[in-house]
Amino acid sequence: MLPVPPCETAELDRPSSFAPPVGRQPSRLALAAAFTPFLPTSAFAHASDRGHVLLLPTGYYVAGGALAVAASFLVLALLPPDALDRFWRRRLPLFAFGDGTRAIVSLISFAGFAILLAAGLFGSRDPLSNPLPLVIWTLLWVGLALLHGLLGDLWSWLDPWYGPWRVVSRLIGRDGEEERLPAWLGSWPAVALFFAFAWFELIDPAPDDPARLAYAAGLYWLLSFVLMLVFGHRDWSRRGEFLCVFFSMVARFAVVERDGKRRLSLCWPGAKLLSAESLPTSGMAFLLLALSSVSFD
Repeated sequence: MLPVPPCETAELDRPSSFAPPVGRQPSRLALAAAFTPFLPTSAFAHASDRGHVLLLPTGYYVAGGALAVAASFLVLALLPPDALDRFWRRRLPLFAFGDGTRAIVSLISFAGFAILLAAGLFGSRDPLSNPLPLVIWTLLWVGLALLHGLLGDLWSWLDPWYGPWRVVSRLIGRDGEEERLPAWLGSWPAVALFFAFAWFELIDPAPDDPARLAYAAGLYWLLSFVLMLVFGHRDWSRRGEFLCVFFSMVARFAVVERDGKRRLSLCWPGAKLLSAESLPTSGMAFLLLALSSVSFD
């Protein structure tokens, strides 16, 4: 075997100029890992309907929206604040409306809810032919929300808990409205329950499956009913039951108002926001959750 010349041995031992420096390799890997989340990938989003064909040219809608915003700013800039305040606080009294039949209406609502649960559990598994998905996702979550924005707080009457709570509370001797829910909890129970509802609506693979929806709605009713027996209906419905919190929030934009003397009156849309109290941190979290979960679509 021929010996290798010293010059060739030195060339073999010398590091190649094409090999990356030892210190640069980890930094390049870290840089690549840092930019990996920004690379385009497949996106999963909440499904929606296809685009609607506008009946008029798009420019008309853009111009109308711009003029509406400009007119709003002109009104705020030119009119005196006192005149605006008096304008928005005007009321047209209608008539008194008591709570005498509230429990009866709630019991009827509870009976209808029980029938819908039975239809979801024992009826057709087709969401298009079973009435439960239609009532909850269309009539309740869409239609009733729109009615609240027009007519005010209807949920306080359609509430399927109030009537059964009155009956059971009298039977067990706890027919009181004491506020036993700790004040430091705020509205965080409603935030947590609304988050679970939004998760079920948007993330669950089959939220319109009748049996699946019946189990979820039935368990939620039972949980809320037990908590109302423990903490009282008024306090839990105001700070823990997310449907009541959500609908009462939407009802502030309605043109119908009911004052402390149970008298109905007409008001301007959104005028009730002038007398609304500032939201606590939990209330702001609930509002942001309602906006982020496309509940105002």
